[in-house]
Amino acid sequence: MKRTKLLTAGLIITAGLTGGCATSLLNKARNVVSRPQAADEPADTDTNATIGQRTSVGNVDPIPITGVGLVYELPGTGSSPPHDAWRTNLEGKIRMQKGDPRKLLDDPAKTTSLVLVTASVPAGARAGDKLDVAISLPQGSKTTSLKHGLLLTTDLNNTELAANARQAISDAGVPVGKTPLADSSSVLAGNRLATAEGPLVAGFDSANPQSPDSDAGPRTARIWGGARNALDRPYYLFLNESTPQPRLAMLIAERMNAVFHAPGDRLTTLAEAKVHGRPLVIAFVPPAYRLNHGRFLLVARQVPLAPVPMDSPYRRQLEVEVTRPETALVAALKLEALGEGSEHALRVGLESDSPWVRFAAAESLAYLGKAQERVAIELARLAETHPSLRSHCLTALASQDDAYCVDQLVELLKKPDPELRYGAFVALRSGDPNNDTIRGLRVNNSFSLHMLAPNSDALAHVATEGRAEIVLFGSAWPLLGPFSIPLGKDFIVSAKDGQPVVTITRVTIKNGEPIAVPRTVKADLAAVLKGLGELGGTFSDAVELIRKAEKSEILLAGVKFDARPRGLNVQSLALIARSDPTLDKADKEVVRVGTPDIKQTSYDPPTEAEAVQAKPEVVEPLLNRDPGRIFGSK
Repeated sequence: MKRTKLLTAGLIITAGLTGGCATSLLNKARNVVSRPQAADEPADTDTNATIGQRTSVGNVDPIPITGVGLVYELPGTGSSPPHDAWRTNLEGKIRMQKGDPRKLLDDPAKTTSLVLVTASVPAGARAGDKLDVAISLPQGSKTTSLKHGLLLTTDLNNTELAANARQAISDAGVPVGKTPLADSSSVLAGNRLATAEGPLVAGFDSANPQSPDSDAGPRTARIWGGARNALDRPYYLFLNESTPQPRLAMLIAERMNAVFHAPGDRLTTLAEAKVHGRPLVIAFVPPAYRLNHGRFLLVARQVPLAPVPMDSPYRRQLEVEVTRPETALVAALKLEALGEGSEHALRVGLESDSPWVRFAAAESLAYLGKAQERVAIELARLAETHPSLRSHCLTALASQDDAYCVDQLVELLKKPDPELRYGAFVALRSGDPNNDTIRGLRVNNSFSLHMLAPNSDALAHVATEGRAEIVLFGSAWPLLGPFSIPLGKDFIVSAKDGQPVVTITRVTIKNGEPIAVPRTVKADLAAVLKGLGELGGTFSDAVELIRKAEKSEILLAGVKFDARPRGLNVQSLALIARSDPTLDKADKEVVRVGTPDIKQTSYDPPTEAEAVQAKPEVVEPLLNRDPGRIFGSK
């Protein structure tokens, strides 16, 4: 895969960067992460000096965005909002869209509700990215449930306190009047940074999906991927104040383009840029690292300011260190930062007996665009055998547009480990959502249902965070009667003993009288979920069905909720590797403290001083003084 350049250093007007409130982004730009690397730098700081030694990383905090929206098509559970600031705001937006505020907000059938919509634009986001949306009700709302609701198109804006905006404008050297136009505690809205809409997921406690609905469950909701980002958010590489400034930003941008772009690509025009008076380089994440921004920043900060010759002592030292388990991870990062010319040394590491060395070499080769069959096979094997490396291996496989990587991920779907199977599915979906192997169907425009890996062990996986999604592995997922399962107040799913069919009954109210609408389907979970959706069932109903079916042991398949692979960041793995050549400690540690979302604690690998400090003291065994037992204990 080409490592297409996406790096610029251009003149920036702060308000233009965000498309929104200038003050908010000025404050975000001050959030800088930096750490000295003195312990593993050469004595001469100008020899093989790296970008990380001359810069610090900024623009890394998410930007919160909010809006006031309207949920419609509620089944009589909505309410008319009081005449307050929220209603005034929403009425103005409805009028702008040529709508009738009173007709929408004061519906006597209670099919609508005013809601508060929030999201955040993460660091490194690109325009067009999908963002998760949280829906809540304002204080005092009489809406009883948001289930079955749809969010009308809602603009999401960034905001800032008037006092902070005034101070930022003053710091930028722009004259401000003595009398403020707004009270210092007033909240100022910026420009639109995203637009949200879509069906709500409400009615269950996503923090504990195996428990009944929480009291607040129906009154709060999510739309995962329900907002479309309108803002490019590159990372900033701020030049250190102690570093000579002339032309350094140009040099850094040129070096990053040289390492991260493929031959024949058109280079970005370069110019010096500043935010809040500080020179910087603007770095967009290249395609090869689109799923792993943290690794991109780690590697980018290891890029030398001057090209490193093939016969340089620095390169030869890294070629030795990448073959040693205790130093392989850091050495591979630095070889990756050298770009072309590192492939041979990394391929030597693939033949090592050490899993640390093979992992470090295979991962770097993948991000260098060298993920050929041998690399893909090794990453898949390590993902299967070592839980501590699983998330990193799956991400590397997903990041590469390579048939070998896709084939290995498809094979992992058939393995018995639920975490590995679902992790491989997520990797395939992240790499290509339209992959035929994992393509699913939308059920009642509420959730996605995927059926894959036939002829493998039957497993039902439910995702309750990040996606409204059910994945069925295997060929069949039988439901064994007799049973009768109520789903909220609307549905009953039942089956008789020994019968191959299930009856789904929806109870509706017409003219004040309950009416039962039945549907008969095959006694298989996939068929029941589809039938439930055809009768108007939502994701919360599907989750409740699977939860109760598992508890009553009528589903002849395994069930897992949110079985995403856990992981540790590269820095933690590099420190553990110093004293854990077989990965036993690392595999146990990831079970104990690993998380599905690996947190980036810094943008530099551990220094030599940190590695030495983390390495436990070796206790020499006492001499054996028993005659005839000179080789070991008695």
